[in-house]
Amino acid sequence: MIKLSQKVSNTFRGLKQRYGTQRMKKRLWDNEYCRGRWGCLDQMEGDCLYAHVEKHSRNGSILDLGCGPGTTGNELDAAGYQFYTGVEISQVATEKARARTRENGRAAKNRFFQSDLFSYVPDCQHDVILFGDSIYYVPRRRILEMLDRYAVYLKPGGVFVVRSWAVSHRHRSIIEIIERNFRILEREFYHHSQGVVIVLVFQPQSANARKAQSLTPPALLENHRAGIASSLRELKNGPGLGPATQ
Repeated sequence: MIKLSQKVSNTFRGLKQRYGTQRMKKRLWDNEYCRGRWGCLDQMEGDCLYAHVEKHSRNGSILDLGCGPGTTGNELDAAGYQFYTGVEISQVATEKARARTRENGRAAKNRFFQSDLFSYVPDCQHDVILFGDSIYYVPRRRILEMLDRYAVYLKPGGVFVVRSWAVSHRHRSIIEIIERNFRILEREFYHHSQGVVIVLVFQPQSANARKAQSLTPPALLENHRAGIASSLRELKNGPGLGPATQ
């Protein structure tokens, strides 16, 4: 009975995270940060995400959407970027990120804003726009809309970087949305204590290329899904996979 109650509670929580108003989501995340639920995010040194971000930042500008307590902005190699902007729905996490940045001496290059990802408007273009464990809090039907909106804030040659779990149908459906509508530069899977993580690096593609991709025959889509499933099985049974270039 307790497990069922917890399952219902988690389902309701997930719905609020994805479909709630900005005020509802802010209250939920503030409460969870205050209770210490997300203390696991305070230390992520050596995370698989960092090498991809540092490679593509080109000593330039990074926009981190859903930055949590500012761990990425405080653990990336400080010599690898010039400016970092973190956006986070929780005011509690945002204040924590600002305090950590001052303590680490990065206040001149790191800044943080409390905002919902759908209402935030960047004030400049960036070399990297990052979704580190945040994209699955976006309703699937709005993922493409949101990525397209932020695409205009990429510098020429800039990239999106997404870190996501790859263990459930929902996670894999998000990966499929990205891979069907964007030009994939890197796709790498990693072992994690709680499952498998994927990091995708990608760029917008032309309207004609996206239209052609939308006409992909069902058989090819099935082959693509089978390929992802095969990669996950190989990862579980052997060493990590390298990036895939398309």
